[in-house]
Amino acid sequence: MAIRPYDNYSKKTMKKIFQILPLLLIALTLTAFGCQKFGGGAPKIPTPSGWSLFSATDYKFSFAYPENMEVNDRPDTQQDSSYAGLQGKFFASLRDTKRDAQPTSIALFYAFANSDFDKFTTSLVASDQGNINIKETIDVTQGGIAMKKVVSTTASGMDKTHYLFMSGNNLVVVSVVLGEEEAFAPEFATLQLVE
Repeated sequence: MAIRPYDNYSKKTMKKIFQILPLLLIALTLTAFGCQKFGGGAPKIPTPSGWSLFSATDYKFSFAYPENMEVNDRPDTQQDSSYAGLQGKFFASLRDTKRDAQPTSIALFYAFANSDFDKFTTSLVASDQGNINIKETIDVTQGGIAMKKVVSTTASGMDKTHYLFMSGNNLVVVSVVLGEEEAFAPEFATLQLVE
């Protein structure tokens, strides 16, 4: 029986396909696993045992907090506020209820419609030009949320930290109270995107 040229070509092709096929299947499996596990974003951060969960559904994020903390979720009628020269919504605050005789604010949560990072930082500096300067801006991703950590100087001489991220057409600003960065760190580690 004579071997035709296309028979030899077919054998070579089939051999290459069988060499590549396992690699292709592994790549597809890993891709499918990654998409299923991560849903295109970060994995869900579990709420620590004994902690409560606050969900800011209007701004699509949540965070957990321990029993010595409380979230003051402000009613819509009490949210209009000005901060750093911008008009917006002061929608929540995180407070430590056990450390001092009165609740101590740890972080304040604002939303500014139709604003962005540049508008906020420009307004922040303009709100106290003699004392506020931006020291550093760091890109941070926490719980599937891309944000900017902004550290600025203050009149008190202490550095101030803000976390900024977009939620729809709103700039969400998490203003960490002066001196409370360490107290806010465990709660910040649970902050995540809510779809």
